[in-house]
Amino acid sequence: MTTFSVLASVPSDPLVPFTDQRRLAMAAYLARFKGSSREHTESDLRCYLAWCAERGLDPLAQRPHLELCIRWMQEIRRFKPSTVSRRFSVVAGFYRTCALDGILQHSPAEHVRRPAVPAESPTLGFTDAARQNLGQPAVGLQQASPFGADRRSASK
Repeated sequence: MTTFSVLASVPSDPLVPFTDQRRLAMAAYLARFKGSSREHTESDLRCYLAWCAERGLDPLAQRPHLELCIRWMQEIRRFKPSTVSRRFSVVAGFYRTCALDGILQHSPAEHVRRPAVPAESPTLGFTDAARQNLGQPAVGLQQASPFGADRRSASK
C-alpha cells in the first residue's frame, strides 16, 4: 500500500495538469485520517481511482460518472448496499474536500443517490429485540453457582 510520504514524492507528468491537483487532493483528504481508518479510506479511494483509470476518466469527474460507478459496484461486482454506501462515502468525502480546497467548484457527489442500507446490520451488533432485553434476567435459567451444582448440593 502506498504511504503518505510515497504519495507526495511521486513525480507528476507536466503534460497532464490535473494529475498534480488529483495527487494534492488525495493527500489533503487522506491526511484527515490516521491508522487503520486511513488505510481503509485509501484503499476505497484507490478502488475508485482504478475504476476511473480503467475507463479513461478524469477522477475529478462529473456526477454521471459517479452514478455509473455505483451501478458497476451494484450490478457487476454485486457488492452489498452497505459496501457500496461505504465506498461511495469515501469518494463523496474526497470530492467535498476538493470543493473546500478550491480544486472543484462544487462536489459532483452532492446529488448522487446512494443505495438504501438497512437500519440494522445483519452481521454486527445487537438486534432491536436483543437491545430491549439487555439487563433483563434470562427466562428459564437458574442462577449458577461459581462452584458448580455438585458442590452446592454437597455442602447442605
